[in-house]
Amino acid sequence: MDFKSPIDITAVIGAVTKHKDLLTAIDEGDAHDILKHFTPIPGVTDSIVLGRVTLASVGRKYTGEFKGHVESGEFQPRTLKVYPCVMEMADEPERYRRTYITEVKGGLWPKQHPFEVWIINYGLKSASNDLHNVCLTAKYSEEEGKDTLADSFDGPLTIIQKDITEGLISKAKGNLFATGAMTRADVGEKLLAMWRDMPQKFRRKGGVMYISEDLGSMYDDWLDDQGTLITGSGAETAGEQYLRQTNGKCKLVRLSGYPENSQFVILTFDGNIYYGYDKDSDFKSMKPFNSGNPYKFTASGKFVIGFQIATIHKNLFRVNDQSIVPASE
Repeated sequence: MDFKSPIDITAVIGAVTKHKDLLTAIDEGDAHDILKHFTPIPGVTDSIVLGRVTLASVGRKYTGEFKGHVESGEFQPRTLKVYPCVMEMADEPERYRRTYITEVKGGLWPKQHPFEVWIINYGLKSASNDLHNVCLTAKYSEEEGKDTLADSFDGPLTIIQKDITEGLISKAKGNLFATGAMTRADVGEKLLAMWRDMPQKFRRKGGVMYISEDLGSMYDDWLDDQGTLITGSGAETAGEQYLRQTNGKCKLVRLSGYPENSQFVILTFDGNIYYGYDKDSDFKSMKPFNSGNPYKFTASGKFVIGFQIATIHKNLFRVNDQSIVPASE
């Protein structure tokens, strides 16, 4: 491609269509570091009702008479709503020439690695990084002037904070555990106490504890201070880290989108946090268009996304009493 010649937008669209298999979807870029820990629900165009029925008691002595449920399960409906988000880029293609030559094997050989596809991928990777940065903490706003991606939808931490504010998550409800502020000297004991506060049935099946990278580093320092690790205590298995003294039942997951220095902890079962979207193809739908300026590259795309926690029942979900965003931030 001649970087200084006018852009043939028809050729660009053709190249992107022909090589769409080379495009990196938004949920496969930086955002994947967070989204891979949640459960995807495709086909959501507006909202969908989630919920989890707690186990009912259905066993009893045989009498020859059918009576149905002895003790019904409890259903807690929660609505996952998706919100529209857009991707937009407009720039001089020549600005990216050096990066393109550096990153792409084959350099300027357009038949092997077309620049048109590379620059669309650049936009998709940028969009994925944008989503990663606000994924957990985004807060939907209809206020005029609030039009960033962080204002476009409610992230999981925002949803949890709303539930805390509304009293749906509290000590009285049994789904909030008091750890207090944690330090290198006691973080391991406090996280273990939070785990052991869960019902035995939950602990037997196993769960996942979501923490910030900063709290994870503090936990690593605490582990070092404990000296030699006893085999079988469940600290690490096949590259995954587990909370010490849980026999490999409590997986520690560090989410990179947490606010800096946050000590907020989410303890639940793996798969309780969902994200919804419409079509997989929407995550790579960055399309070039004619801007009227033959020397300017313009492209746009649109996708919908939303989050929800399926259940916050005390038997399956717990958070600690620390602020999501530290007071000093």
